[in-house]
Amino acid sequence: MTKYFKTNNVIIRKFEMTDVEQACLNLSENENFEETKISIRSAINEYYTDEPTWAVEDKVTKNLVGSISVSNYSPKNKMCNISWIMSYKHWDNKFMKDALTQIFNFLFTKKDIELIECSYYEQDSNTNVILEEIGMTKEATLRDRRINEKTNKKENFVIYSISKQEFMENRSGELIQRRFRRFMHKKTS
Repeated sequence: MTKYFKTNNVIIRKFEMTDVEQACLNLSENENFEETKISIRSAINEYYTDEPTWAVEDKVTKNLVGSISVSNYSPKNKMCNISWIMSYKHWDNKFMKDALTQIFNFLFTKKDIELIECSYYEQDSNTNVILEEIGMTKEATLRDRRINEKTNKKENFVIYSISKQEFMENRSGELIQRRFRRFMHKKTS
């Protein structure tokens, strides 16, 4: 299933064991070296399956800034779930939006996926911003689905999705807008 991708801001690639230290420092909440090593070894082993995990690297600095995983892949239902981890210091960048857009495009055009779902716990407050920027729609909020280990408060579980048709319409609309802006810029220059 898996490929190597480049966007304007990131490189989306296979994990390597040399990523363990950066992943431990940048992506792991508990910074447990052994657990991070096991997770990366698993990602490497699953890379060529229908449920890969990609490393997301800053194209300029070559630092590991995140990861994206496919799960619950169902060829029969033509759908899958996407999850990701992003370094806190890169949340304000467009890295994850770029990376997710690239992965969604790949899944919709090359893997016969018709629906992508993303779900998260509400403590991840910036997640909805990224999902809505790429055109996803909020499907449901499941109330009080877990106790947050840090705050000891109940959290809601939120589900977003996007269909292939919605994604393609959104992408073509963005392309038209970009071309129009370039045309207007050239016209006024």
